[in-house]
Amino acid sequence: MLDYDSVIETQGVQIPFVPRIITPKIERPMRNNRYEGGEVASLRRLLKPGDRVLELGAGVGLCSTIAAQNPDVDRVVAIEANPDMIPLIQETYRLNDVCEQAELRNGVATVRSGAEIPFYIRQDFWGSSMEAESRPFARVEQVPALAIDDLLAEVRPTVLVCDIEGGELGLFDDADLSSVRNAILELHPKVYGRAGSARIVAALARKGLYLSPENKPDSSVQIFERRPPPQPIRTRSALKTGSDRWYGDEPRTLITTCMKDEGPFILEWVAWHKALGITDLVVFTNDCSDGTDLILNRLQQIGVLTHLPNPAVVAGQTVFQPIALAYTQLMPIFSDVDFVISMDVDEFVNIRAGDGRLTDLFDAAGPFDALSIFELNHGCNGQVKFEPGLMRDQFPGHSTETPGKWRAHRGAKTITRISSKLVKLRNHRPDMDAGANPVWLDGSAQPFDEFQSDSSLNGADARGRYNLVVLDHYALRSMESYFMKMLRGDVVVAGKRVSLRYWRLRNKSEARTSTPNPALVAAANAFHETHFAGDPELMALHDQSCRWHSEQIERISEQQEIKDRRDWIMENAWT
Repeated sequence: MLDYDSVIETQGVQIPFVPRIITPKIERPMRNNRYEGGEVASLRRLLKPGDRVLELGAGVGLCSTIAAQNPDVDRVVAIEANPDMIPLIQETYRLNDVCEQAELRNGVATVRSGAEIPFYIRQDFWGSSMEAESRPFARVEQVPALAIDDLLAEVRPTVLVCDIEGGELGLFDDADLSSVRNAILELHPKVYGRAGSARIVAALARKGLYLSPENKPDSSVQIFERRPPPQPIRTRSALKTGSDRWYGDEPRTLITTCMKDEGPFILEWVAWHKALGITDLVVFTNDCSDGTDLILNRLQQIGVLTHLPNPAVVAGQTVFQPIALAYTQLMPIFSDVDFVISMDVDEFVNIRAGDGRLTDLFDAAGPFDALSIFELNHGCNGQVKFEPGLMRDQFPGHSTETPGKWRAHRGAKTITRISSKLVKLRNHRPDMDAGANPVWLDGSAQPFDEFQSDSSLNGADARGRYNLVVLDHYALRSMESYFMKMLRGDVVVAGKRVSLRYWRLRNKSEARTSTPNPALVAAANAFHETHFAGDPELMALHDQSCRWHSEQIERISEQQEIKDRRDWIMENAWT
């Protein structure tokens, strides 16, 4: 018999007040009707007559009680691993007169059934879980293992509620979720990282369950909804192969970009994005001094990319990037590819789904016309000297993925499907035909309409928009490379100089959550070895460019402007 003296009523449900379980940390939100507020509100809104609800991680029994209180719901089955919670949940059911409507089982939902598995009990019940590493635990209990396939086959849930402290990772990869119309999941990136969250989103997307437009981007609780199987977007590759995948079996994706004096950084960037699945690269240059144009010429000779002089120079114009983008849309290659993105050589697309390839992103996100990827600025990471080497190794620290409201505005670059909906290609985002109702998503595959509604925007509030893909932006590199960038000038508009404010805003190194996808690292290294390392002419051009940068840095180091900037940085904005 559960021993308690009083009852807490929260959101219309009576919960027995047992102080050793309902500690002050959750007592207050319970009494204020805020405990599990998002899950409760979503569940009440989503329930329909005839629904069957399966809850994984019953907690105090709040959500399963609410589902059972609905007279139109056919069945409610709740699974709770913590044996200490079973008496409290049963008493919650009794207090709310739903003992007949709600079925409670003690066990852990697992990929495969088994006799028993260890479950780690912590002082705060909501922290108990199947993993032992994240924080201390009080004791270990052996708990029945309940195969997720067996539960799904028996209950055939139309609504799935899941809060199992990280146990959701991998649980649904091969599960039959065909009966599920809606899923309410609490994600736990602190347990398995952003890559784990992306894996879960991708697994559900493969089963036709997509993130709901009503989700709050920065919330750990995410609603998934079943959408009708989309008609495949008949891309050029889909038409050629007859594929039923919305993007075709072998989609062609083009990066178009402008470069000037970026020689030491080109090979890493090209290898990364080729491994990512970029099939075509068009690079425009003007007035290069460090051999960038020679490196690009060699890469064109070996069939890796297309290198062109910037047409703005021929036209006597100085708006280099806008003219290059307009010219890209007139090139024959533009008629042959399926997707396009305009981005810079200091930006790396980092996909957190699957093996980190574009097709993994396309699978996880579902059909779109535009998908905007938000940047994380990587600071100089305390590095003064220019050293040849990989950006991802030298500058791992970056701005946080969870900024406060006033620091949440970030820039973006956009992958755009080439169709009649595309009006104009631009650097950060395209112009799309609003009347054609383009599907525009963010980096968490959630609907994103800010760019569509305001054509002047190049960025937006990035909170919650990094689940599937981020744009790792190495805008500064080392302090010496920043000086070179400052003197080189802007590749977008002639005469524009990189300012001190540019350094202050981008020298962020406090977080290290955007780690390169290991599968992509291996693939990029392999591409470099196969296509670059064995080409003596290319590698000699790369080495010459690195030496040129070192020599120029030595030459300018005693200039007063450089000394003044160095002193200001060290005094005001080094860390």
